[in-house]
Amino acid sequence: MSRKQVAAVTGVIVRALAKRWADDNGLTKVQTALLAWVAGTLASVAVMHV
Repeated sequence: MSRKQVAAVTGVIVRALAKRWADDNGLTKVQTALLAWVAGTLASVAVMHV
């Protein structure tokens, strides 16, 4: 897999985990979406810079 593909997969996994965590901790839909987007983006950027 290329680095871009790994970054994309990592982003998807982290977004799913963030959504699950947010749902379990009672965040609103907007907060959940924002948290998932930020977490996925940061994870993808981190993979690209490794």
